[in-house]
Amino acid sequence: MRKKWLLGTLGLAAVVGGVAYTQRDPIAMALITRAADTAMKRNVMADLPADQLHVGFCGTGSPLPSRDRAAACTVVIAGGRLFVFDMGEGSGETLSLMGMPLDKVQGVWLTHLHSDHFEGLGPFTLQRWAGASAKTPLTVSGPEGVTEITQGLNAAYRIDSTYRIAHHGEAVVSPSGFGMVGTAIQPGTVYDANNVRITAFAVDHDPIKPAFGYRVAFKGKSVTITGDTAFTPKLAAAAKGTDLLVSEMLSPRIVDILARSAQKAGMTNRAKIFKDIENYHISPEEAADVAKSAGVGMLAFTHIVPSVPKALQFALLGKTADRYDGPMAVMQDGDVISISGSHEFKTRNLLK
Repeated sequence: MRKKWLLGTLGLAAVVGGVAYTQRDPIAMALITRAADTAMKRNVMADLPADQLHVGFCGTGSPLPSRDRAAACTVVIAGGRLFVFDMGEGSGETLSLMGMPLDKVQGVWLTHLHSDHFEGLGPFTLQRWAGASAKTPLTVSGPEGVTEITQGLNAAYRIDSTYRIAHHGEAVVSPSGFGMVGTAIQPGTVYDANNVRITAFAVDHDPIKPAFGYRVAFKGKSVTITGDTAFTPKLAAAAKGTDLLVSEMLSPRIVDILARSAQKAGMTNRAKIFKDIENYHISPEEAADVAKSAGVGMLAFTHIVPSVPKALQFALLGKTADRYDGPMAVMQDGDVISISGSHEFKTRNLLK
């Protein structure tokens, strides 16, 4: 009896498998349709309360190659609006994959004019223009020289824009919405509307001058973004009392390993570059000192130099726990930290 039952079960499985195989195309199309419907209806903003301050990580990488991290990009969500800081390679795509509504983007603020902080502007601007039917150019603010970059990118993408207008029509891709407009800013308040205040402050990324960090305040909550910087006591002053400090990080001990390996392999130029970058980035321990001195609620690391496998991420932090006893994390692309109250945080990942 048991043998007959087993043979019957195997026979039924074979029939079911055969039907599934012969019907694999309609089954695949049904699954794809369901996935498309779900993706198109996705409303991330509904899960991000408008009275809270949210910080998303659309690019946590650096110029060093990484399969898992786009280049520098942080998005602050406040009152249903998006404020983007830096736009490195691949970060615009990550922002879209996170489900962020591009029509809610109020502008992009660049910390400085290293290419890994702006080279994603071209593709992102096209996504915003076509995907969100933008009627005005993207506003890009940053240090002196930002206008040269935006004008150059507009020129590079101009021919492409004519093809898109000819193909889709002006009602879909309005000529008035193409491209971006650069605005040079100085330290101080650079945005103040809709209960959101953005303040720029100078940081030390010599010889790159000027270079900025930003503090975003919204309804009694705030986040401070360091941008790329060496350690300086002024960082603690800029971040004083902030809920969340988003700091770049460079691990000197791991970068030293890369430098030695490059030297042993005869790559003397690369070895020198590895040594050079140590003097204008902040170490995790120094960032922890800033967090402690400023009395911040949480320390989040981005612009990871170098990227390592997730299982080894603890090695990046070095001795930070000895110097700052608050919550801290090495962020991943797609992470969002929500600040619901004074030093009250919730972290989720929108790519999983």
